[in-house]
Amino acid sequence: MLRRRFLQLALPAGIVTLLIVPIGVSAATELDDLPRGHSKFTTIVTKKAGALVVKTPNGATHQLNENMARRHGQEPYKAGDEVIVVLDENNYIVDMHLKGKEGTHRQVTGKLIHVGKMKKQIKLQTSDGEKVFPLAEEGQKTKGMEEGELVTIELNEAGTVIDIHRADIGGGKH
Repeated sequence: MLRRRFLQLALPAGIVTLLIVPIGVSAATELDDLPRGHSKFTTIVTKKAGALVVKTPNGATHQLNENMARRHGQEPYKAGDEVIVVLDENNYIVDMHLKGKEGTHRQVTGKLIHVGKMKKQIKLQTSDGEKVFPLAEEGQKTKGMEEGELVTIELNEAGTVIDIHRADIGGGKH
């Protein structure tokens, strides 16, 4: 009788473990390649009041524009496109790709030399010398950053800076 009761409890617990654990591991693996504070989700581009939008899992709506796709070297999105969206810690879209066509990003750390006000670019002193990178958007990302400060930039596949943070030295917060 006791053995039968054990099997009645153990079998469902085993099935649940086999079904849920791989989902959790898969989700964790997908987030491992994201910078801290970023989130990634899949959604469908829709039209709302004549504009193209994507909706986040928490219900927020982000309006899209053609220039964003072009800055990333892509064709503008259309209603019905399934896309993968990456949000930064401020819930700002830093990257978006058609599902199945995700890009490869790289990070560069260096001392901030200059942020161009007239030209949207940033100059860093890296271990390979001074490097200049185009900025997707200047104002929002560089506020509070001081010249001489150690920063890490994230470059999209087109080589454009899509995100910038104070360098994470020793595992501290950005």
